[in-house]
Amino acid sequence: MNPSTRSMSRRAAVASLVGTTIEWFDFFIYGLAAALVFGELFFPEADPHSGRLASFATLGVAFVARPIGAAIFGHLGDKFGRRTTLIATLGVMGASTGLIGVLPTYRSIGIAAPILLIALRLLQGLAVGGEWGGAVLMSVEHAPPSRRRLFGSAPQMGSPLGLVLATAVMSAVSALPDDQLLAWGWRIPFLAGFVLVGVGLVIRLGVAEPEQFSELKSAGRTARLPLREVFTGALRGLAAGTGVQASVNVVFYLISVYFLTYATASLGMPRNTALLIVMIAAAVDLLALPLVASVSDRIGARPVLLGGIAFTAVAVFPFFWLLDGDHPVVTGVVITVMMLGAHATVYSVISSVIADQFDTRVRYSGTALSNALGALIFSAPTPFIAEAVVGNGTRWWPLALLTVVAAAISLVAVAGTSRRRRSAAPATEPAASASA
Repeated sequence: MNPSTRSMSRRAAVASLVGTTIEWFDFFIYGLAAALVFGELFFPEADPHSGRLASFATLGVAFVARPIGAAIFGHLGDKFGRRTTLIATLGVMGASTGLIGVLPTYRSIGIAAPILLIALRLLQGLAVGGEWGGAVLMSVEHAPPSRRRLFGSAPQMGSPLGLVLATAVMSAVSALPDDQLLAWGWRIPFLAGFVLVGVGLVIRLGVAEPEQFSELKSAGRTARLPLREVFTGALRGLAAGTGVQASVNVVFYLISVYFLTYATASLGMPRNTALLIVMIAAAVDLLALPLVASVSDRIGARPVLLGGIAFTAVAVFPFFWLLDGDHPVVTGVVITVMMLGAHATVYSVISSVIADQFDTRVRYSGTALSNALGALIFSAPTPFIAEAVVGNGTRWWPLALLTVVAAAISLVAVAGTSRRRRSAAPATEPAASASA
């Protein structure tokens, strides 16, 4: 690989990391606000438990929109290019997040407030549905062949980094007195969306299209209807790419979103303590992702995936049992260990593994749709189910069973992933061999 190619590879990885960090910061700010303040701001007539349920329901709305966003932006990315499409997704996310920051609450405009909130959350979902798949491809398709998993972990790092930043900002505003937090403090993280999107756009404009896609487009061999080709020629890859996310998605949303409610409402932990625990765990997870990905470049992704999923199934019951509001240090260690063993292992390689299931001509659509369906099926219901089952109590064992079922689904899906890395050729032509 010549120096200019290496430079573009690094630039693409950095652009993917920065872009996904901004996207996930915007996305997670909503989740944190849903757990902490949206129930009172937009559903004040409900009791606290019902208000949180309604708030988590609006959180799930974005996941319904994600497959639609994956279909729209996946088509554009496979037809016209990854770079232009990613600029569009970042713009939509930044605008919708910033507008939430100026939204009137229920006490100002009544029922129109939650309706507008849901509409903007739908736009966030559309943007994220198209963002992740494109960011993964910009990094993976520019990557040196021997470091495909490491470069594929760059957009994955955007998720915990976005969570760290979102949690830090929300922790800062949560330190305000409750009346100020509810009056104006909660708006600050959302208004940051207007600023961050400008930073991301400048960085992304400096990255070229991946060579694989450019050659395909120059030869006039892009897919006319990419989504149709995914459903007619790559259903196995779509099913495997969707199912392999089950365990990691359930664990991540239990920790990143629901834990804040469980810690404060059920364990009696101070709000800022719970936020600090999540932030520290996400920071450690962030550091682990590229290390695990580097290991998988040497030993293969499959052993790493299987090890992480098996850890999830074995560790989930002790995980819930050890959570204790009176011992925040113990709780923090338990949360961090779970993030490392159940999340960093699987999440570090899952992006490139999903991308490997599809040929270049439909890779954006297939990768984005796999991720969006995984999020809709496994991520979206998790905080809502958890709140509905636990409420203000401490009956955690159904959540542990839910996690074990998710791990079983992931194990089956890993067995169904292709061991062959897909090329730019149509699905009917042989693809280049590569280790899974």
